[in-house]
Amino acid sequence: MLALIIAIICTTSFSLIIRASQRSGQDQFAVMGLNYAAASLAALAFAGGHTHVSPPTLHIGLVAGTVFVITYFFLIHGMDLKGVAVANAITRLSVLIPVLATVLIFGEKPHLFEAMGGALALMAMPFLSLDRGQGGTHLTPRQVWFLLGLFVTNGSCLLTSKWFHTTGLSAERPIYFAILFGAAAIVSLVAWIGWSRRCTWREAMTGIPLGVINLVTSYAVLMALDTLSGTIVFPVFAAMGLALTTGVAAWLWRETPGRLGQVGIAIALVAVVLINM
Repeated sequence: MLALIIAIICTTSFSLIIRASQRSGQDQFAVMGLNYAAASLAALAFAGGHTHVSPPTLHIGLVAGTVFVITYFFLIHGMDLKGVAVANAITRLSVLIPVLATVLIFGEKPHLFEAMGGALALMAMPFLSLDRGQGGTHLTPRQVWFLLGLFVTNGSCLLTSKWFHTTGLSAERPIYFAILFGAAAIVSLVAWIGWSRRCTWREAMTGIPLGVINLVTSYAVLMALDTLSGTIVFPVFAAMGLALTTGVAAWLWRETPGRLGQVGIAIALVAVVLINM
């Protein structure tokens, strides 16, 4: 459970740091590239001399790295479009993709209290995602399709974690993340050259620690999957991450959730209590 708590804290920090960098006018392509480069180097340092790479590790890492970059692209534009609350809600709601996969593909069956907690966590998602807070407006059809892309790509990111976890190659986790974030850094570099080419010390001060947080989040999710089923890890990770992000965003930027958001946060907290029973 400690690994899941760490993952929740880190994913909350990740979303808030990105939003803060946007609000301060930092170049998001530079932040993205530095984030992935720092995560890859940190993973290599953690791997030490254990650099053996099995074919599944290489293949999944390359696929996941590409998906991570696409998701980041959708995320930063989703935040520009509707702010951190709505964009973050969409990413958390995408937990439905790996949850369904764990049941339909991997055949996992949680025990009673885990199932109740996971169900409540899923129930919290619509309340949190539909809440528009103060000054919220309805989405246009074009915006709905754009945020649907964020939903699919972020859910695919979470699914790659489960995919690698099923290989049983736990000894190769550090090198797997080095490959994943290394591939993402290369794709990000191409995007940066094509669209931006701007980078200052501010982007470096944001991107480098963001990369370490990104690595810790991904590693903690895999560690949580070692002791808890995916039907539990992904819903609680999503619901609590959204609840914390919404709460901190309300405190920092006055993005106060409405009644639906408050109900969703309450349901998410009950879900965490059930998962520990």
